[in-house]
Parts: sequence; C-alpha cells; structure tokens
Amino acid sequence: MSRATQSPSKRANAASVAAVAAAGPAHAQGEEASSLWGAGAPCGACKFLRRRCVPGCVFAPHFGGSGGGGAGAAQFAAVHKVFGASNVAKMLSRVPVALRRDAASTVCYEAQARIADPVYGCVGTILALQHQVN
Repeated sequence: MSRATQSPSKRANAASVAAVAAAGPAHAQGEEASSLWGAGAPCGACKFLRRRCVPGCVFAPHFGGSGGGGAGAAQFAAVHKVFGASNVAKMLSRVPVALRRDAASTVCYEAQARIADPVYGCVGTILALQHQVN
C-alpha cells in the first residue's frame, strides 16, 4: 500500500513504531522520558519546537511539559534562543546520564542570565557576588 493511500492514523502508528525502535537503546541505558507515551503530551522542548515528542527524547527529562503550566517550554525558549536546540541536544547526549540533570539546569541558568545581561551573562552575577564578599 502506498503512502498516499494510507490513512493518517496508520501513518502515525508506523511513525510511532519507528520512533520506539530508534529510541530503544536510550531506554536500555536507563534514561526515563517524562513525556507520556500514548497520551501524546510533548515535553516543553518539543512543545516549543512544535514537534512530536518521542519516547527517547533527550529533552523530556529536563524540560517537562506536563503539570508545569508551560514552564518547561519557557525555559527551553531561552535555551534555544541562546544556544540552539541542536547544540543543546548534542551536548546533553555527550554528557553521562548521571550528570545530565545538572548540565541541563546549568545551560538553562546560563541562557537566562545571557538574555538578562547580553554582555556579561552569568559572569556578571559571579562578579557581583565576589564584590559583595570582598
């Protein structure tokens, strides 16, 4: 049956099966995706990028979309504006799983600081704190 004659639900089901097969090793490593499989609730990053959140999404554990009222999407918007989604995805995939939460929160903080202070970013905050200590 050609792709043109398939119903949209069959095409979506085939894409879901392909996504699960591609994301299999990510789940074998013990990385949990906070997106709800079957419910179709995307993580904040996928919601911002307007794409389907697959079970092996590298952003889902760090930019959750459910119950946060869009906080995950707002945080990811800052990260995407400063660093770019592709660069952050590459960086998070290269960091060991045990350290990804810390890396994601650091990138999020640095992006928000860079938006607030485009010249100094988080270094401006560090310098201000050092000045208070001295």
